[in-house]
Amino acid sequence: MQSPTQNSGRNDVDALAAALAERLHLSDGTPWMNTAEAADYMRVSVRWLRQHLRQMPHSKVEGRLFFSRTELDAWLAGNRRT
Repeated sequence: MQSPTQNSGRNDVDALAAALAERLHLSDGTPWMNTAEAADYMRVSVRWLRQHLRQMPHSKVEGRLFFSRTELDAWLAGNRRT
């Protein structure tokens, strides 16, 4: 049986995990982001993102842009300067 302190700690961790999932937009289950979400994810402005579209992976469907978290992560890692 867990003590009240252990339960409290577990609840704190569960609350933190839920908040992080919501912040990273993982709760909806989709790996795709729109332009505003991708800019937020990369911590850049929407304007900067649009100016660099030719350089980064994205999909365009009926005029709407979509970005994959996995592809953006790989693109960012590939452009890393040491």
